[in-house]
Amino acid sequence: MKLLRLLLPACLFAVSLRAAATAPVNLGEPLPTVVLSDGRTLHDVKIIGFGATTVMAKWDGGRGTIAYEILPDEIRQAAEQHKPTVSPVAGPEASAEPGVKLGADARPDSALTIARRGFTTHLLRKESLGQPPEPPPTGVLDLVAYPGPLGPMAAYITPPPGDGKRHPAIIWLVGGTSNSIGSTFWQPAPADNDQSASAFRAARIVTMYPSLRGGNSNPGYREWLLGEVDDVIAAARALATLDYVDPHRIYLGGHSTGGTLALLVAESSNQFRAVYAFGPVGDTLGYGKETLPFDSSNPREAELRSPVLWLDSIRVPTSVFEGVNPPSNLKPLLDMAARNHNPLVQFRQVPGYTHFSLVAPMVRKLSEIIAQDTGK
Repeated sequence: MKLLRLLLPACLFAVSLRAAATAPVNLGEPLPTVVLSDGRTLHDVKIIGFGATTVMAKWDGGRGTIAYEILPDEIRQAAEQHKPTVSPVAGPEASAEPGVKLGADARPDSALTIARRGFTTHLLRKESLGQPPEPPPTGVLDLVAYPGPLGPMAAYITPPPGDGKRHPAIIWLVGGTSNSIGSTFWQPAPADNDQSASAFRAARIVTMYPSLRGGNSNPGYREWLLGEVDDVIAAARALATLDYVDPHRIYLGGHSTGGTLALLVAESSNQFRAVYAFGPVGDTLGYGKETLPFDSSNPREAELRSPVLWLDSIRVPTSVFEGVNPPSNLKPLLDMAARNHNPLVQFRQVPGYTHFSLVAPMVRKLSEIIAQDTGK
């Protein structure tokens, strides 16, 4: 497929429980008194979910997550029997083909990456969720861990097809500000606001939904479109090592804030076959200074997070879409289009759709294009 065609369109908490020595432990019943190794005492503790490294629980006066490693032995042993299977994704040093370094960025020195060198963001607020992703339905998605720059990061990914073939893949970045993943990707949603991108999975395209720094129980804090760029690049490198993924047919897509991030990633890396951004914002200050966790009095903070300033850095086919009908980020799209001189970047306003209703039908169309891509 020619490049031009590509343009066309983990809740658990960290506490150490010490409960009365009752054997066997029945986790289906509340634990009357639990003394944590950090000195806290909880009453009427009920474990309501099991993650890879923590359990989700509620108790008299609160709820949260508890790490397995600080549970008392009898409770930890009982809880670990319910752990979901979490498959690690190999790091970027792994290679699915002899002599091929997969996921390597052939041009790491884009104008944006050069501008970011040596820059350290000043966060006025250190925000993180502290809750692991919800376990996905068996056979629909797998909960995995990929090696991010700050440490292991959670992600959902479609299960291996098991057919011995290499498939095209896409990383999908959901909108919102939490950097987290959850049931959005498998719960039914109305057609006019379906952000699951499930049509990619239906077309047998390997789909990865990464959570990012400060999201779920990942390390770090939300930086709002700065360090998250590095997280997405790391996720793509890990995805490229899977033996059922064609490393030359890895796409990137995102909606709303996820679309803004997708553009910044495209401006920082050329490892994707093509990039699709839905309803992004060109100037990060457009989100409102009160929303941003970084020091917006420093102009450099916003500049390094604003894709409108770095469009010339893009070296892969990139399509930007937005619905014309309100609510819509149409003005940012038109502003970016007016300033763009890069022929690899196309801006498309779509009549009859809003910022939200455009996603599902356009994802279906893109899934057809990607499914037909033979890599040639």
